[in-house]
Formats: sequence, C-alpha cells, structure tokens
Amino acid sequence: MKTTITSFLLLLALLIATPVFAQFEGQVQYRILNVDSGVTEQTDLNMVFTSERIFIGSSNSLNVMSGLSTNGILVRNDEQDFVFNTAEDEAFKIAKYDIDRLVELMNRVSGKAENDQKQNFDWDNRVEETGRTQQLHGFTVREFVLKEDSKDRHVSVWLTDEIKVNWGLLNDAWHTTGKKQLEQDLPVELIMNPNSFPLLIEGFNGDQRVFKAEALSVNSRDFDRSLTELSPNVTLLGLSDLMMSMFRQKR
Repeated sequence: MKTTITSFLLLLALLIATPVFAQFEGQVQYRILNVDSGVTEQTDLNMVFTSERIFIGSSNSLNVMSGLSTNGILVRNDEQDFVFNTAEDEAFKIAKYDIDRLVELMNRVSGKAENDQKQNFDWDNRVEETGRTQQLHGFTVREFVLKEDSKDRHVSVWLTDEIKVNWGLLNDAWHTTGKKQLEQDLPVELIMNPNSFPLLIEGFNGDQRVFKAEALSVNSRDFDRSLTELSPNVTLLGLSDLMMSMFRQKR
C-alpha cells in the first residue's frame, strides 16, 4: 500500500499529450499521515499548478534517487525538464530525456533489471466505484476503492471531475521509466489523469485507517505563482554534476 501511495506522491507528482480543457490553475495543500509502521509520520505537500508548470514542495526531504534528495520539484512542461531544489540557492536541472538515461545507467551499475514482464494491473477485479459521494472544499467527490492483495487491506480514493490537471512530464517519466522499476503495475491513472483529481486518499487495514492524504485547502485565486518560476539567485547544476554527486556517495 505504501508503495502505491508513494508512487502517487513523489512522482504525485502522470498523463501527457492529451488536450486538457479547463486546466486548473491554483494551489492544493495536502497533509499526509502514515501510521502503517506503528509510528505516525506526517508530510505536508504544497502543490501549485499553472498552464505549463507544476511545483511540488514537501515539508520533508524526498529521496528521489541515490545522490539526489529534494524538498521541492518544479516540473516545466514548457522547457521539457525537471528542477530539483537541493539548497536555498542551488538546484539540479535535468531534462526528461536525461532522467531516462540516468536511471538506465544506475540500473546497469547496480545490476538491477527493469521489470518489463511484470503482471498487469487487474482493473476489473481490483477497482470499484462505490456510488458514494461527498462535498470537499466545495467540490463533489466520488469514491473509488482499490483492493489490495490482502483481503483486509484497501485504499479509498475520492476524486472530483471539477479539477482537471495536465500532469505532463510526470506522466511521461512514469510510463517510460518509473513503472519499469516496480514489480507490479500500479493503477496510477486512477489518481493522476486529465479528467479528475484526488482530494482524499485513505488506506485501511481492516477497520483501522493506517494512511491518510487529505487536501487541506484548494485555492485558485490568490496563490503564489512565483513558486513555478526560478529565482535569479539560484545556481543551476546539470546532469554531470548530479552524476558526480551520485558516484561520490557510492564510494
């Protein structure tokens, strides 16, 4: 379950190429609580969407890969790249194409094989629309239940079709690279698609809720658009700098 939700968060940051009508521009603030390990872990996410860019800021450092941790990711669909904040005045700028090559290189170095032959997700038997609805932040949301391999575990996803987001490069990176790293296919399209948006996700083990990702606010008016722009004071590092950092940590 945690892998499913983490894929949604980090990469929350995944659909490209299809036209998106009534593109949502605004800010969504999330609070994520995970008690599956017996200890409550809290992460706050700040997501800002504009027509061509997505910013995902995190209260906790996110480990993207060996040698690269960040507390903020800027997805620039117009520039076809990702910017990973690593310090107040420093960030790595990596093109989408270079990320694919970098992951392939790291897999070769570590001897890890891509899972091209993994089992496809069984949508018919593992996803159910319950018919339940509720109002969250003025939006109507519908419940979909994702059934886990264990009969005692399931995930409840509440989606609204009143918020539409173009996930752009995030979706592209997931389909070309991300999902090949996992043993099984994940229903990412249930959460990240151009026609609906999740405002509440809850994971259950029996009757006990062990995970909750909840939108605390949705703001489409006076949000901070500057988060989707680079400060002139930030020094941008490139792919070669990232590779040097990664290999230094492997020594």
